Amino acid sequence: MDCFLKISGYPTALVASAVLSVLLGGADAFAEDQPCPFDVTQTELKVASCVQEGGVDIQKLIPRHQPDYANPFDNLPTVIVSGKNLQDILAVVGIYNAHRYNKLIELPDAEGIMEFSDAAATAKASMKQQGWKLLDMKNVIYPGPGGVEGFGLICSTLQAETTKGFIVVSQCNTFYESEISSLKKILSSITCDPPKSEAFPALQTDSGSIVFNFAKLPEDESQASDDVAIDMDFVNCADGSKKNIAGLPFLAATGAVKAAFFAAAKPGAEPELIIIHAVGIRADTGVNYLGDYYTVHAYARTATAYVRDEQLSNYFGNGGDIAHDPESEELIYTFPYKTAEDIVAKLNSTAYKHWAAGDEVKLTINKKTPIYSSPVLADVTKMYLIKGDSVLQEGVEAGWLNIMFKTPKGKQIRGWVQCGDADGC
Repeated sequence: MDCFLKISGYPTALVASAVLSVLLGGADAFAEDQPCPFDVTQTELKVASCVQEGGVDIQKLIPRHQPDYANPFDNLPTVIVSGKNLQDILAVVGIYNAHRYNKLIELPDAEGIMEFSDAAATAKASMKQQGWKLLDMKNVIYPGPGGVEGFGLICSTLQAETTKGFIVVSQCNTFYESEISSLKKILSSITCDPPKSEAFPALQTDSGSIVFNFAKLPEDESQASDDVAIDMDFVNCADGSKKNIAGLPFLAATGAVKAAFFAAAKPGAEPELIIIHAVGIRADTGVNYLGDYYTVHAYARTATAYVRDEQLSNYFGNGGDIAHDPESEELIYTFPYKTAEDIVAKLNSTAYKHWAAGDEVKLTINKKTPIYSSPVLADVTKMYLIKGDSVLQEGVEAGWLNIMFKTPKGKQIRGWVQCGDADGC
């Protein structure tokens, strides 16, 4: 299906029809803008409009980070319709029209659809979600080259009842695992009461929430009666049960969660939970830290829990910016992963992908650089590399490279260098 994700593969009529439908966005159903009833800030969608029609609220969502060249299928809206009367909601949604899917979602080139049929039982089973009833699921197939079966969509409409009334959510997508998970996350955020999360806003998942709360330190770890750390827990949406994930490090102070998000770290695997924690340096450590000290933590989701991914956690590592001397702001080391954007950029880099795949990586030193016995500035040795030397990467940690250099006489030298001193890092 990937070949259909490029706009050049669509007939002119299909593109024109789709662009028009997206621009209009079902304009006949949307009237005056209203406050939005549901928060979607933690999803990959953003609010396009919120309107009210006869006591029914209609919230239209579109992809948050779609490039200008995205094709019409990538821009199909998701709609959340809510109100007190279920029949009024269903009348607004209208899931009976085969040529538009429903009144609020226009299918591109509806006349050219090759197949519009009830979705398979396996597809329906994959959308099972606590508190939600599947009202409708359609399989939409467009013709490919030569008239064979081509690009496909799954269009789903689900209903839930809360203390405030009824909600219907409708979406068409290509039904990849990531899109199923994204839709379930929206459903969960709608029906789950937000749990308490004192230290950082709760992070929504497709079945509950990750919460961050202050927890008193055990007496043998505490330095003062009011010392608290930050605990991370998963709260299950279905029954409200709580399961601890981990405690963030108490480094003479509580610190703060700077970022918490999910990111794709390994091909074919579920996105991992990434946490950036920072604490101010309050004591003389012998190192000229300038600003906060950061630790990065990664957790992989299993069938029963979130489990720390030691390899990925160590890859991003921990550290802080280090100044040349106590009176200077000239940096001799910059910790590279202070923000979610820093980490996502690295996850999308060629260097990271080679590391994650376990590829052999050879790098070229770009200037004279010392070799360190560990990824610590104080552990510098008398050995050094010069510009043009080729090294084999054997490990990565917090912007440092564990390398092996083979001398012209065949002697192997191992140590650490800073990432910026090697091209391709």
